[in-house]
This record gives sequence, C-alpha cells and structure tokens, in this order.
Amino acid sequence: MRRQGLVLHPIGRVCGNAIQIHKRWAKGLAGIEGFSHVIVFFWLHKAGKPRMRIHPRGLKELPRIGFLATRTPHRPNPVGMTVVKLRGRRGARLLVEGLDAWDGTPVLDVKPYTKKESVKKFKIPAWVRRLDSLESDPLRRYGS
Repeated sequence: MRRQGLVLHPIGRVCGNAIQIHKRWAKGLAGIEGFSHVIVFFWLHKAGKPRMRIHPRGLKELPRIGFLATRTPHRPNPVGMTVVKLRGRRGARLLVEGLDAWDGTPVLDVKPYTKKESVKKFKIPAWVRRLDSLESDPLRRYGS
C-alpha cells in the first residue's frame, strides 16, 4: 500500500477566547451567529508523540489506560475537536467560551452544533467521574 501525504490548510487561528478566521473565509461565517454553540476542529501544533498507556492528566491516582481512551493532545494525528459556546461574532472573529486550545492554534474547521450531534444517553468509566470531581472548571468536565 502506497502512503499518500495529506495537506491541511487552516481557516483561522485561536486568539485567546476567540477564533480569528482568515479573510478568505470570512464570508462563510454569514448566519453562524444564529447558533448558540459551534464545533471547532483544530490542529494541536504543540503536541508531542503519544505514549501508548498513560495516567489521565498525569494523575497517578487514576489507572493507566491507552492514550486513545483519553483526551490527551498527544496523538499520532493531533486533531482537536471541541464544542464551544458562541458568544458572538465581530466580522471574521468568533467570540467563544470553553475552547480548550492553545493560543495560536491553527483552526481547521468550524461547524454549527445542532441536535444531530447531541447524545442524550452515554456512559463513562469510573475514572472519568473521579477526574470530573477534581475539576473546578465545569466546562472542562467530561461526564457530569
């Protein structure tokens, strides 16, 4: 099997609590302000190579598990995805809340969040509930 390269072109960058969309794509934001939340896909440009088994968030009191069962940024293809609250739009700038990406992170895509993406019933392992109990920021909790 021949391996082919993949080229991704960011449509913008993370700037604090905002996403600055490149001028070229700004007209594509028309109407997005009507949504309360958006899904943001980004490239974790500061991530390193993954270790196969890790303690979630480096917490030794949690079990060592496979990195693919965690939200670690260290991945073979460091693509990040998160749902954020859309606070507003100023031209090509989206003001958001809950974006867990580094400043300067390349943004690959933005999609409106709809009922289609909503999951009502899901299960999580006990270690995630433990992790959530240690988290003070409600936007960073995974299961509760």
